[in-house]
Amino acid sequence: MRSVLAKAHWARDEIASLDPVVDNERIMHLSVEVRYGDAVLAAAIFAVGFARQMAVPSIATVVHRGGRAPIMTDSRKRNDDSLVFFGEFLRHGHSTDKGRAAIDRLNEIHAPFPLRNDQMLYTLTSLTFDAVRIPALFGLDPMTQIEKDASFHFWQGVGRRMGVTDLPATAEECHAWMQEYERENWAWSPGGEAVARVLVEDVAARWLPTGLQRVARELMLALMEDEMLDVLHLKRPKAHTRALASALVRAYFAGRRILPDPADRGWTESFGAEYGSCPHMPDVGYSAG
Repeated sequence: MRSVLAKAHWARDEIASLDPVVDNERIMHLSVEVRYGDAVLAAAIFAVGFARQMAVPSIATVVHRGGRAPIMTDSRKRNDDSLVFFGEFLRHGHSTDKGRAAIDRLNEIHAPFPLRNDQMLYTLTSLTFDAVRIPALFGLDPMTQIEKDASFHFWQGVGRRMGVTDLPATAEECHAWMQEYERENWAWSPGGEAVARVLVEDVAARWLPTGLQRVARELMLALMEDEMLDVLHLKRPKAHTRALASALVRAYFAGRRILPDPADRGWTESFGAEYGSCPHMPDVGYSAG
């Protein structure tokens, strides 16, 4: 019986045996891609996290670019490419040749745009806590402390490779900095609202037929805090929609506790079909201009 359970819980058992500082790259792959890497969940968390950054007008301006940016003209490819980048980070980490190649390619794409250090740091801090924040809306805390600590150290490593400075020294300082930044910088902007709506629409259109997409859009809004919805001028979902979202999220995480850990898998395979399982990073993403 113990042998059967060991095979069934292979990913969570390996996570429990690892150090969140030394092994943060391996833990993040096992946690985010293997344990919780279902494509629907990955796309939803990505969209909510991306929309959160659109509550900062200076970031939204760079992303929206007057409606001419890839997120507005070809949102599916733009989102898939971003998920491939994350997939390469998560699969290979930030310290390997392949991981560094993915980070350097992302830096190359960002280079023509006026991104300040504080904007990049806010993106990193958001990514650090996104996987914890959404379950917390429904009173859930599915991640172990090892997984939470590994997330902090992982995104710190990515940030250093990207050239981000003034990185907080601890997860507590990181969270406090993020909250203060949001208090000082969150505000509505037309570009931020437009991008957020596109992100919600893409998730709905990606997974459900036309007749059910309205429900999917409302469920996506239920994964966002009321303050975030208000800043982005998105309508707060009705109580019954929040109840349905809560039931679905709770059922998912209950299933993950009970069911065997999935086989090894990654976001690159889920979202990067045009690139293959081992993408040539210079081909990923849009060229500047």
